[in-house]
Amino acid sequence: MTESKLAVCSWGIYTDQFANAADLTATVQAQSDAPVRSNSADTDHAVTTDPDLDSALQGLDSISQYAFRALHDALPDRDTAMLKRAGLLLLSTWGPMDNTVSFLDSMLEAQGRYASPRHFTRSVYSTVASHAAIYFGIHGPCETLTHGQWPVCALLDRAADLLASHRVDHVIACWADQASKIAKDLCRRGVTALHRHEFSRFTSDETGYGSVAVVLKRPEEATASQVILEIPNTNTADPCSDASLDIHSFPTDRAVRLAGSIATAKLGSGKSPICFTETDPRGQSRIVRLTPKSRHAQ
Repeated sequence: MTESKLAVCSWGIYTDQFANAADLTATVQAQSDAPVRSNSADTDHAVTTDPDLDSALQGLDSISQYAFRALHDALPDRDTAMLKRAGLLLLSTWGPMDNTVSFLDSMLEAQGRYASPRHFTRSVYSTVASHAAIYFGIHGPCETLTHGQWPVCALLDRAADLLASHRVDHVIACWADQASKIAKDLCRRGVTALHRHEFSRFTSDETGYGSVAVVLKRPEEATASQVILEIPNTNTADPCSDASLDIHSFPTDRAVRLAGSIATAKLGSGKSPICFTETDPRGQSRIVRLTPKSRHAQ
């Protein structure tokens, strides 16, 4: 395993608890008692409506709507030249669960003669990324991943690979998952019947949903105000502080915690570097260090 190193250009979020990056940044400020920095890029996001976005959201499934809102927050300027040399990576652990079940139900009726094409197209995992790439004008590689072991670090590793290949100059990493009564019921059954206790956190009444998007580039191209993100090839890291954030559980909620760590690092409200730790169901951990470029060791 080699070390991954990336620069964070911008980020966006839309969840059941945070409407955008400015909202999450304000929460981090309040928790850390950090002074308000009016010149912070993350606090300059204006909460405005976008008729084009609102129109694009019509008819989309829940996951696509969440991803579109997070991507719109992360790409406020829609730089056409940048997007021509950008790739999109999307990870969803549950995927469009409800549409998948609806499609399977339609297949069981009348021996499949009336299988729903609408539910089928919405049940395909890669549909979200495909629609997003078309709407936002992303011309580079468009990939969809789905697994639960390393939802954050695996996507960051893949982003680092793409940037190192110089096929693109930017990679937009996006995580998205919906709230699903069907998935919650399956998790309950997994806990009771299969003793998969790691699923118990998805069975509470406060199960969350939403999406996080992060725009990344090669670290040597970062500006002084941007954050350097490092995933070392060992979990023996220098002492660093974790950013705490109280959020509702859903499969890609760790991406929300990563966004909180980015906000903390940019605000300078904690000891540098800030750490984000991802732990798999077996208790193994991977550490992500976040340091402002101005403080990063050259």
